[in-house]
Amino acid sequence: MVRNTEDKVSCTQFAARNLTIVFLTGLLAACGGSSGARNNPPPADPDDSDPPPSNPAPTLSLSASPTVVPAGGNATLTWQSEHADGCNASGGWTGTRGTGGSSSVGPIDADTVFRLSCSGAGGGVTREVTVRVADDNEVAVELDAARTQIGVNESTTLSWSSQGATRCTASGGWSGDRPLNGTFETGPLADSRTYSLTCTDGTENALASVTVDVFDKTIRWQAPEYNEDGTPVTDLAGYVIYWGEDSRAYTGSFRINSPSTTSWEADITPGTYYFAMTAFDSEGNESDYSNELLKIIP
Repeated sequence: MVRNTEDKVSCTQFAARNLTIVFLTGLLAACGGSSGARNNPPPADPDDSDPPPSNPAPTLSLSASPTVVPAGGNATLTWQSEHADGCNASGGWTGTRGTGGSSSVGPIDADTVFRLSCSGAGGGVTREVTVRVADDNEVAVELDAARTQIGVNESTTLSWSSQGATRCTASGGWSGDRPLNGTFETGPLADSRTYSLTCTDGTENALASVTVDVFDKTIRWQAPEYNEDGTPVTDLAGYVIYWGEDSRAYTGSFRINSPSTTSWEADITPGTYYFAMTAFDSEGNESDYSNELLKIIP
């Protein structure tokens, strides 16, 4: 359920202030004022006289692999945007996209333009890429992965097809000669890998690549050490982990009744989530939310 913002703890009872999730910097938000509202951002530092930073213009890169496919083939689009809040796809694909990722598109039966527009406080930016369908006498190859985002030690299946080629050779995350059309099981992967396949007719070459990203499902944190008044925490009983698709709007939670635990395997529905934590004492008094962690769960 969504966190009740009025369920707060008195700072004099239990308000651990340095609960920190790794991968991010920042301290657990301590009680601030009489309202104690948990969904409010931390107050600005009154001693901070530096002017606010200007809003930089968003940047965006967009690429396709391959850029030439057999009729009815697929391609993988990869993009990355900085200083943007979100992106929208148009042309040969549609819908809202995150600020970075990859997506398989197809089947592609005609030359197709794929367009992506990203926007933020500093403005907007648009990029496009064209995927062309090979002529009948042209060498082409497509390579795809059943899952491009997996957990540690999970596997996925690669599939490919070629046109007009007499030989295909693998490189990158795999190697050796491959049939002109086929599938390949990656086996358990511990880290991200890019698989490439080059097909040729002896004169002309065609290259396709796909990246399989490996994500750790584990959430890690440092235990709180101090109460808000600076005294050591002596009555820590456990933690509650919260998550949701929107910042500070949590729809799931998991309670950990162990003060010595500092990690949790997020076996939840795959997706991209905001995570935050609280600490509680033996009487059930709960601290404020920690800083947030934005994490992909495969």
